[in-house]
Amino acid sequence: MAALAGMLLAGCAVQPPPAEGPGPRPDATLMQQWAASGRLAIAGAGEGGSGAFVWQQDGATSRLDVRGPLGVGALQIVATPESLSMTDGSGREVPAAAARAELTQRLGADLPWSSLGYWMLGLPAPGAPATVSDAQTVPWRVIEQEGWRVGYDAYTSASGYALPRRLTATRGDVRVKLVIDRWTLGAGSGPGATQ
Repeated sequence: MAALAGMLLAGCAVQPPPAEGPGPRPDATLMQQWAASGRLAIAGAGEGGSGAFVWQQDGATSRLDVRGPLGVGALQIVATPESLSMTDGSGREVPAAAARAELTQRLGADLPWSSLGYWMLGLPAPGAPATVSDAQTVPWRVIEQEGWRVGYDAYTSASGYALPRRLTATRGDVRVKLVIDRWTLGAGSGPGATQ
């Protein structure tokens, strides 16, 4: 597992932000449509693996497509404030609570689906207490919320915003690492689409 995570994150050297900081943060109320793609590694409950992902956000609906050697094959996860559903590579649909239980078993962790979209943007999720700390060294920002600690090690510029390039979320023995290779911002999110 350590070797997989090492290979996943190899070649992603931390790029320090400019002296004045990584740039303006996005406004979650304006960032209603966006997409991010890259690689992820998950470790938890003695299991883990790595794979590729595409996250698409449309208002309050999050759609996550995961593929690769996570022990899960291909998965599509759709989360809204009211529901969570999953479709596996064979097209089998799993709704609601059963989806959460199966995802926890397959991924080795019960991930905070309603907060992840905000954390992807480098922002705390609304509606839950959070502590946000910014620093002059890595991690540039740390968000502590819902028992999770999210550290941001690298940023990239996209449509004039500083958006995360590499982040790690941990809770107990669960660790989720994301390397975002590409951001695409939709209408109303900023002056254009990205890197």
